[in-house]
Amino acid sequence: MGSVNTIITHRTNGNQNEERLVHIMGGVIIETESEKLIRRGRAERKARMLIEISLEEGLGDSAILKKLQDKIGLSSEQAGIYLAQYGKQFA
Repeated sequence: MGSVNTIITHRTNGNQNEERLVHIMGGVIIETESEKLIRRGRAERKARMLIEISLEEGLGDSAILKKLQDKIGLSSEQAGIYLAQYGKQFA
């Protein structure tokens, strides 16, 4: 079943039929390690850009944390980590 799900995931490449096909086949979508790294990298890049823009606009830490959670969908813990890590770079 894992092989079938992998084939479906790669063949559909994230299009709207992927979820339907995986459901029909009775499996779940497998996320490879490289896909996890790509997803994390994208979230990190979005967070860095949002923090930089927010600091340029003069927003405070609490407003930036809220934006990170609302716009990017980060947990409060991850938002705090990104703000601590990247907020210093742009301050």
